[in-house]
Amino acid sequence: MDVVNELCDLLQSHASRDKVVGLTCYALKLWGSTSNKQSLLTASARLASARATLRLFDDPAAIKVLQTYGLGRHEGPWWGTLGVTNSLFTLAYLQAEKLIWLIDTGVLKIKDDQASNIRIAHKLFWSLSAFVGFIRSIRTLHIAAQNLKKNRTKCAPTRFTQATLTSTKFALDIIHIVNWLPKGWLWGSTMKTSHAAAVATASGVMAFVIHYNGKRLLPR
Repeated sequence: MDVVNELCDLLQSHASRDKVVGLTCYALKLWGSTSNKQSLLTASARLASARATLRLFDDPAAIKVLQTYGLGRHEGPWWGTLGVTNSLFTLAYLQAEKLIWLIDTGVLKIKDDQASNIRIAHKLFWSLSAFVGFIRSIRTLHIAAQNLKKNRTKCAPTRFTQATLTSTKFALDIIHIVNWLPKGWLWGSTMKTSHAAAVATASGVMAFVIHYNGKRLLPR
């Protein structure tokens, strides 16, 4: 019963449900690509499409994050600017994804080269958002390491673990996302499907580890 209750709790919020669907999607893609089963790859593609469709409604959450963060003055000019830039990249990525959805559904009809440029921009904004997120996570990891060394709080070890896990996940995301870019863009389109799916699956598992480790930081 505890497992059922936990699963219900996960599926009740959009962010947690997306983690479940994302992990399932990439696990099926990994399984399908390593076993040459097209049915599993089709199932993975259907789940990926469902996630993309649901992201059409992610703008309010992204805008709320930007509004809450403000101009990031509390983090200084450099880190504050980087934080705002990260939110802007995320919003740009979401808008590009909406255009792709409109193109794929036939609502928006444009030339093939224009559609291709939009798809590249979508992956580029996605990559930039992950990269900036990784840079910011390294700073958080550095601060957590200093606090752990000085043993300032009882939760310092948990915060350090959380920061380490977050940086690791961002690194995995960058490896996976950049691979979606065209050839000639870093390591774009060079990884095998099974390898890219393995990295994405590892990132999906890491998301749950971060989720449950983060619960240890909540007030009781």
